[in-house]
Amino acid sequence: MKTLAFLACAAVLMLWGCAKKEVKAPLAERAGVVEAKPEQPAPAEKERPGEITEEELLRREAERKRALAEAAEQERAALKDIYFEFDSYALNPDALQALSRLADWLIANKETKLVIEGHCDERGTIEYNLALGQRRADAAKDYLVKAGVGEGRLRAVSYGKEAPLDPGHTEEAYAKNRRDHFRADR
Repeated sequence: MKTLAFLACAAVLMLWGCAKKEVKAPLAERAGVVEAKPEQPAPAEKERPGEITEEELLRREAERKRALAEAAEQERAALKDIYFEFDSYALNPDALQALSRLADWLIANKETKLVIEGHCDERGTIEYNLALGQRRADAAKDYLVKAGVGEGRLRAVSYGKEAPLDPGHTEEAYAKNRRDHFRADR
C-alpha cells in the first residue's frame, strides 16, 4: 500500500511538472504594437564569398565585347591598302605613313601573321603585272621587316591584274587597282 501511495504521488508530481505553461508575448505585442524587423534576403539571394553575381558576369561580358570591337577596329585601321603610281612599286609618303602604323600594330599584336597582296591595273601582260605586283608586295614587306616585324610573320604574294578591286576601265578604276592589300593570316 505504501508503494501504491508512492506511485500515485509520483504520477501527480509528473503530471503537474508537465502541464503547459503560459508563455507571455513581449509587452509590445500584447499592446498590439508590432515592431518592423529588417528584411533578410532569401538564402538563394545572399552572396557567398568567391561567387560571381549575375550583374558582374554581365559587366564582364560587356567589357569583353567592347574590347573585341575595339581590337577589330584597330585591325581595320592598321590593314589599310596602300596605292602606287602607274608602272611603279615605289612607296609614296602616304604609303610610308600607313606602313608605319601597320608596323606598330603588328609589333603590338605579335601573334598575327600578315599576307601582303600585290595588285596591278589591267594594262600590261599577265606576266608583267604578276612581276610588278610581286615587287609591290615585296616593297611593303621589306619596309615592315626594317621596322621590326619578323620576316617569318609576313608573306608577299602577287595577284597581278587578276583580282581588281574596281572592274572599271577608267583612270579612277586603274588607280584603285594599283595597290597592296593586307590581310591577317591567323
